[in-house]
Amino acid sequence: MNVRVDGMYINSGGPNWMDPPLHYVPSTLLDSMEVSRGIASVSSGTGIGGYVKANTKSSKFSNSNEYEFHGDIETSVHSVDDGYNVGGLLAYSNNKHRFHIIGARDEADDIDFGNGEINGTEHERDNYGIGYGFQQGQQELALNFRHQDTGRSGNPSLPLDIVFLDTELFNAKYNTQWNNVKIETTINYTDVGHQMDNFTLRPAPDFFTPGGTTDRRLVNATSDSFVYTLKGTLPMAKGDLTVGFDTSFNEHDSTVLDPDQASFFVTNFNNVQNDTFSFFAETKQQLSQRFELELGVRYTRIEMDADDVSAIVTPAGGAGPTAALSTAFNSSDRSQEDNNIDWVAEINYDASDHLTVELGLARKTRSPYYLERYLWIPLEVNAGLGDSNSYVGDVNLDPEVSHQIELGLDWHHHHYYIAPRVYYRSVDDYIQGTAATNASVLTVAGLNSETSPLKFSNVDAEFYGADANWGYSFNERWHLDGVISYVRGKRRDIDDSLYRIAPLNTTLALTHERSTWSTTVEGIFVAEQHDISDTIVTSESRTSNDSTPGYILMNISGKWKPTDDLTLNTGVSNLLDKNYTNHLSGFNRNSGGVVPVGSRLPGEGRNLFATLSYEW
Repeated sequence: MNVRVDGMYINSGGPNWMDPPLHYVPSTLLDSMEVSRGIASVSSGTGIGGYVKANTKSSKFSNSNEYEFHGDIETSVHSVDDGYNVGGLLAYSNNKHRFHIIGARDEADDIDFGNGEINGTEHERDNYGIGYGFQQGQQELALNFRHQDTGRSGNPSLPLDIVFLDTELFNAKYNTQWNNVKIETTINYTDVGHQMDNFTLRPAPDFFTPGGTTDRRLVNATSDSFVYTLKGTLPMAKGDLTVGFDTSFNEHDSTVLDPDQASFFVTNFNNVQNDTFSFFAETKQQLSQRFELELGVRYTRIEMDADDVSAIVTPAGGAGPTAALSTAFNSSDRSQEDNNIDWVAEINYDASDHLTVELGLARKTRSPYYLERYLWIPLEVNAGLGDSNSYVGDVNLDPEVSHQIELGLDWHHHHYYIAPRVYYRSVDDYIQGTAATNASVLTVAGLNSETSPLKFSNVDAEFYGADANWGYSFNERWHLDGVISYVRGKRRDIDDSLYRIAPLNTTLALTHERSTWSTTVEGIFVAEQHDISDTIVTSESRTSNDSTPGYILMNISGKWKPTDDLTLNTGVSNLLDKNYTNHLSGFNRNSGGVVPVGSRLPGEGRNLFATLSYEW
């Protein structure tokens, strides 16, 4: 997924994505979120998945030169983890200048489910920032800075929990008009300091000698990213043409330590560099009253490299194989260069006043993530997949290349709407874990009680499926809405299913609306998933490749707006306190509590929630 926050690409601070991009958007600071369904435009960036754009709250210019004070405050509570969220915006602006400060606090205890608590799921997070904007004529400047402190927060599906994440985020935007050309430029910078361990929020594990001393681990990781973009849009023919350039410079470091042994360390990522240089051109043309065409092409050059690594490990039986792996990695050609081409062609046809038909073709690419190339020793490091398997990388991985086609309809009427979409995607060099065969990898993994480590590998894959959103209004007070989604993932090079694909699922919501309040009853229906990979073998103590049963959940929510400025949302999710597991959820690595180690983490139990917001 290509996820942007306020237009920023955010470089995650750790190799297990404990801080994915949306981690930096507390719910109380979220202004809007947009998801591009289907094929995303080349101007949105790279990647073979979809596009998500999230925007935080910000000050707005007024319509006069008199300054005005505006803002909002929002607070929520939830019973499933005895948690709360509070945040808001204070702004002062006129038609030329705007200033604001934002802040948020999130805190919760362990999550409840039907059989007890999910141990080690507590969290805490503080987010605050300032912003300034200036506009005059065709020019607009925006400067924003935010700092986020994530404190002790559990990640039971990963081998470690968050001790802290200290992150600085800065972005600057400048827009202007030159003749008929609209020019937009941005500068973004993120700096993340991250520490994690396996003993603060969970019992320390015992890897080597069950019944002996515990094996505590502490990891220090850092990352920083600098991104620059420039694009211009000008009228052309019956539409417009946008051309642009963006570049990013990203760096990662990570070291594993044993706080009980000063001599133990593993430099699993040392000065990893991932730099991109990308150019694109995109045009949207209104060919006629009914036909609209979008064409786009993007070229991206990616340069990656990493410094030498080293390690001192225990027990002694692991020293030789670990040294063999580090020597092989250090002698490999770690300087890798990819030259990727993306293109998109979409046409929209208004078949009638009520029906629009969309046909899209695209080629999309994704270069390997840095850990997929440079993870030289088998570890449970996989960008947050959390499947309990150890992985090792491959320096010589090729980029993924996806060719896709999709057909969509948007049929809307006064009383109903339906928007189905079918798609097919063929992916060459899809990156997925396959069974590792290197003897040193197997030996080192075995010392950590992992008998079936995986290696990031290129395979050939295909995805096909359909989804639809629809709704029907019985009258001005009652309406029914729904979403249904099905996807099938298979390998093309062998007869096997792809690993961990979401099952068939649908959501139905019946809503009753009045002038100042509304209520919704929602049902979530998820089918069993038995199309699983037969080639990914896991050890007996870890069941990450099992099929999962289906389940049904019921939610009730209500909204009351007594004034234009005040809104109260309240409700109950998982009303019947159903025990269930999501097929894509992680697998428990925290031995404290009632959830068995190696089993899928259960879904949240019954949750009573309320959110109160005031805007002025």
